Amino acid sequence: MNVRTVVVARAPDIVSAQIWVDALGDAGIQARLFERGPGAALGGAITSGITRYPVIVAEDDFAVARTVIGRLAGMDVLQPLPDTDAEDARRRWALITVVGLVVGIVVVAFILQLAAR
Repeated sequence: MNVRTVVVARAPDIVSAQIWVDALGDAGIQARLFERGPGAALGGAITSGITRYPVIVAEDDFAVARTVIGRLAGMDVLQPLPDTDAEDARRRWALITVVGLVVGIVVVAFILQLAAR
């Protein structure tokens, strides 16, 4: 069974991220973290100030995880609430745009080929 995961917050340092993961575990929420930044590409080199540590939870635990981390660190670190309707609309318009461009290119190529005869 695949569980969809989401980023609930981004910690500014590894210590904060680990505290949040531990607090989530104490609340019964399985959470993971990873390093995102140049240090991750350099084998864990310390690159404080530019590295962030996303904390990931199961999508079903998102709301409770926000509450736990919000109590610990304030609301600034939390990810925005997902707006799936807006995301779906963006994807739909992107698909329509790509299809429209492809159809337009094919029509122009066909007209140019007819004109060349």
